[in-house]
Amino acid sequence: SLKEQLNNFKESPTIEDAEIGDTLEDGSIVIKKSDGLALLMAPATTVDNHRWSKEFGDAFSDIETKSFNRSQWFVPTTHQLQIAMKAVPDEFLSWGYWSSEEYCDMSSKVVSCFGIASLYKEAYKSVRLFRCVTY
Repeated sequence: SLKEQLNNFKESPTIEDAEIGDTLEDGSIVIKKSDGLALLMAPATTVDNHRWSKEFGDAFSDIETKSFNRSQWFVPTTHQLQIAMKAVPDEFLSWGYWSSEEYCDMSSKVVSCFGIASLYKEAYKSVRLFRCVTY
């Protein structure tokens, strides 16, 4: 019934009230909170495959088409990706995500549930953008 649906409806938490793994109103997922700073991950609907680049222009264009302000987001480090994969493992696919870190001129670091590896920059891998917010 409609009454049951309304009783079961849960509003998205605010960043102040959110816990690790919670989804905020804009779809961002809380990865870490500490000392008034929160690390958030973009929703899965923003993930797409791209070649590695220093700018990741395509990834930022993709997130902008989903009504996010591209200047608030960044490509995470390997450490930040590992934190996220540990915090919300169900949000990640096993075949890997580009990090912002280069390995050498021809390859960069990819993080998957199996660990960190280097991969040719010409390969297409998923990109999951992150942002930091204060609360």
